[in-house]
Amino acid sequence: MTTLTYSIQTLFLTTSIAWVIARLLRYAIYKQGSWARELTLLILFLFLWFLIHQTLEPYSLVINRFARRPNLIPLKGLVLMVRRAFIAEQPLIVRMIVLVNILGNVLIFVPIGFLASVLTPLRHKGWLSFTLGLTISLTIEILQLGFLIRVFDVDDLILNSIGAWLGFLVFLVLSQIKPLKAYFERIASAQRPHAWLFVLLYGAFVAATAAGIYWRDYNAYLQIPQ
Repeated sequence: MTTLTYSIQTLFLTTSIAWVIARLLRYAIYKQGSWARELTLLILFLFLWFLIHQTLEPYSLVINRFARRPNLIPLKGLVLMVRRAFIAEQPLIVRMIVLVNILGNVLIFVPIGFLASVLTPLRHKGWLSFTLGLTISLTIEILQLGFLIRVFDVDDLILNSIGAWLGFLVFLVLSQIKPLKAYFERIASAQRPHAWLFVLLYGAFVAATAAGIYWRDYNAYLQIPQ
């Protein structure tokens, strides 16, 4: 099996510098800003990188085989995992591992749903949080098709999306506290024009940079005597 180590550090450094430049440009263009909003955006940016670190490590791409067979049947993997836990030799330990795995896939996406709800002035924040969680989870699952020891699993999409929606519920609960509600409203109202265009353009830049780094590393690999 031939593997290629992906330069994730280069991608992080490049996209971080681009993030700072992009935020400064938006401030220079619109002459308005909110430190609270910028801090919330920075937390979301860093948390997304934390997700990448957790889900794609050890950053080894397999380049001479097909991806492992994905699980495309909803709940199939979860049911099988729970069934095995009840017939294991040490059921208590295995059940705890299964519980942690399931809860982990849900809870790790709660911050995404919460932060998305805080940042957007839209009324339908619940659908936005769910859709954003699903989109990010789907992107990660597709990327995992090419990574060593990783596999596409539709159950992860379900759990991650539920987690993002639960983040929206956390937002709703905290919004019942008047000082927090006012704080959240200030952050949302500070959104500059064409915010979603910025998201799309920055996302396209990240995707192009990631592809460029892979192309560079792959061409360097081809130069190594086989």
